[in-house]
Amino acid sequence: MNAKTTIDTQTDWAKLARRDDSEIDYSDAPSIMPDIQQMRIRQPNGQVLPVSNTVVEVDADILAWFKTHQSNYQATINQLLRNFMKEHEHDLA
Repeated sequence: MNAKTTIDTQTDWAKLARRDDSEIDYSDAPSIMPDIQQMRIRQPNGQVLPVSNTVVEVDADILAWFKTHQSNYQATINQLLRNFMKEHEHDLA
């Protein structure tokens, strides 16, 4: 693996590449249930969508805001993204 270095980051990518996965701190990450592939998001219109276990990086301040303002912040973020998609579905066509 090549070490990634750029001017706009102070991350030592080579040091991170040498670290073992056992050193990763998951204390603030929720546990993933084994049946996550079977989970579905229920929409108000009755439509059921599969849940993806894809990880999306969100800035810490954004996540903190949603967590303090919305009890079901993940569904709220998904709904906002879905609304954005609908508003901009023809922008890239």
